[in-house]
Amino acid sequence: MALPNSVRYIKNGGGGCWWKKAFDDKQLHAGWNPVSEDLLHGRDWLRIRPLCANTQDFNALKTLIDQPSQHVWITFESGFLWWCLVDDEVTVYGPSTKDTGHFSIGCTSERPWSNESLAGRKLIIPDLPGTVTTTQGFKGTVCRPAEPEQILRIVRGESNPLVIEARQARATYQQSVRAMLKQLSPQDFELLISLILDRTGWTRISSIGGVTEGIDMDVENWGSDERAFVQVKGAASQDELDDYIERFQNRDHYNRMIFAVHSPRGQLRHSETNVHFWDDNQVAALAVRLGLGGWIETKLG
Repeated sequence: MALPNSVRYIKNGGGGCWWKKAFDDKQLHAGWNPVSEDLLHGRDWLRIRPLCANTQDFNALKTLIDQPSQHVWITFESGFLWWCLVDDEVTVYGPSTKDTGHFSIGCTSERPWSNESLAGRKLIIPDLPGTVTTTQGFKGTVCRPAEPEQILRIVRGESNPLVIEARQARATYQQSVRAMLKQLSPQDFELLISLILDRTGWTRISSIGGVTEGIDMDVENWGSDERAFVQVKGAASQDELDDYIERFQNRDHYNRMIFAVHSPRGQLRHSETNVHFWDDNQVAALAVRLGLGGWIETKLG
């Protein structure tokens, strides 16, 4: 089912006081108590206009009851952007209460209120562009939100073309970084892992290449109160990974183990929850996201 190409925002009562009723009953709820049921059903604009507070108030009501099915309707509640499609029928209840509006408009059976895009992504407010979420501060009942095209793209689950371009460029660069890892000296690869750990909250307790047998780095995360031992290899087999996992399991004072290798021999696997295996793909991804690609480039000149 195709979505309309128009978007409107509704508050569902002051402070969202009618949201629970609207969500539970799959409806939009609104006020305008002075406007009678006959006027609402008849869309008698000449008689409705004097009953509204001002032109903005009248235009909001007209938007709400004049073919509301032509819009995608959105609201912001409980940390999410919610959206729905509606029919055109108005149901009038009487004077609005603290829980229920003066009248409602029902959602379509196919598209009731949802906080997910058509692609299944949760529409969490902090994850949305600021140009979209500014609408939640609107003081009135109904409005045309800023950036309606962007809202429709988000609801459809479509990526911003510029984001797609950036992701493709990053993927290409990440592959180049992955290839460069294999040309780093053992000392520089260990230093790179140390820098990654440092930028992800781990503080090195022991020096690189310390004297503790079987450990390249002993690190601690003060925020999570965890300690980990880190093994860094240029190349490694499944047997070597299994050997270090056994050592980890025999050292009760460690909460985690990190095993980093840029040239694994075959497909290395494990099933331990607290063991983190960083192969060349993972190290390259971390290096790019943490801004260490330039450091690697400099090392290889």
